Amino acid sequence: MDQQAYLWELDRDYTVQEIEDLAAQEICVTGVSWNHEYKLQAAPVNDSGIYDQLSYLNAIRAIEAWDLFYGSAGGMSLTATPDKLVKIAVIDTGVDWSHVDLKSQIWEHSYGKGIDITTYCPSGCVVNYNPNDVSSIGHGTHVAGLIAAAINNTGTVGVMPYRAQIMAIKMFALDADGALTTNSTHFFNAVRFAYKNNAHVINLSLGSIKNSSATDALAEAAVDEAVANKAVVITVIGNADGSSAGAEVNNVTLSSIPGQYASRAGVIGVGSFDTLTGDKSAFSHYSRTYAEIGAPGAERSSIGGVNTTGIWSTKPGGYGRLAGTSQAAPLVAAAAGLVIGMIKDKYNVVPDPAEVENLILSSAVKSPQLSNYFKDGNRLDLVKLAERIRQRYPLTAGSSSTDLSSQGCQ
Repeated sequence: MDQQAYLWELDRDYTVQEIEDLAAQEICVTGVSWNHEYKLQAAPVNDSGIYDQLSYLNAIRAIEAWDLFYGSAGGMSLTATPDKLVKIAVIDTGVDWSHVDLKSQIWEHSYGKGIDITTYCPSGCVVNYNPNDVSSIGHGTHVAGLIAAAINNTGTVGVMPYRAQIMAIKMFALDADGALTTNSTHFFNAVRFAYKNNAHVINLSLGSIKNSSATDALAEAAVDEAVANKAVVITVIGNADGSSAGAEVNNVTLSSIPGQYASRAGVIGVGSFDTLTGDKSAFSHYSRTYAEIGAPGAERSSIGGVNTTGIWSTKPGGYGRLAGTSQAAPLVAAAAGLVIGMIKDKYNVVPDPAEVENLILSSAVKSPQLSNYFKDGNRLDLVKLAERIRQRYPLTAGSSSTDLSSQGCQ
């Protein structure tokens, strides 16, 4: 990459002004920032096994929408040449790219299946291009499956099962104690790698949550550059820790990075609602400014995870449930992929990130249950999204002719 973030340890305590003055003396330094830590926004939950495993698909009307997005007179064909595929970057703990439900959906390049961005450096090191999932709960693999798990088996199915490619970018590493760790440097480099390799959508199921006002110059620059390079950025609003209830993100008493950058055009902030009740998930933070839309992050939730049933998806070597805004965001990322895929297929252009955001938000159901928590009470609905695309882009209009519902999981 022609520009990247570096981590420097200072030899003494400096004031912010001193650091900025030193940076200004170096023509190759474009800016400085504190190095923030980031955490995943999902947690393992109790799986009672009494609910439909794929209720989240029903909650966003995905199965009905497939008949509009795929196979109809105005929809996409099930297969496509490489130039018509949609690349969705999963910046996370890595992905089990050999998983039976994912191996056909993984973006590949000449060096490997993605990248472990924590090993990236300008020179003198060996970069690891094997982005295997290092999370004990399979976080990145779970996210990838929600986006694009294949439809031709009985394990699970993603929201965009055809014509999507997962760009696996591992941003987390294990420290000496076996805990996941990452920081602003890896964040910047990961996002930059994504858009430099032409990712159409970037999913960020992670965040730096603080009980104060905060910002991160590196994360902010990365998000702005991604959108400027025509990548739609999907980010979580974040989860409460432990047994706490979700609170309002206002960047005064509670900040969420990169969630609070959702006020930018082309960046979509996502909160979680429960599929059974339609209510905001207990764990989900909220904001009528930054949480622009809700999507399923659990089938039901209660504070502290008691009686919580998570969303079913792929895990390394198998399947399982996780709950969190981390699960809600990839459903919106897949929706963005469907928008791009449909328009790209019929018009041979990639819509601007702001246009993709507008289509998703303007077609959302306005739920009274969510109006106090998410912007306009927005709730993801894929049928309405497909209909909105067909209204605005005439070449995508047509009557339905192919029933895909029987091809998924039973």
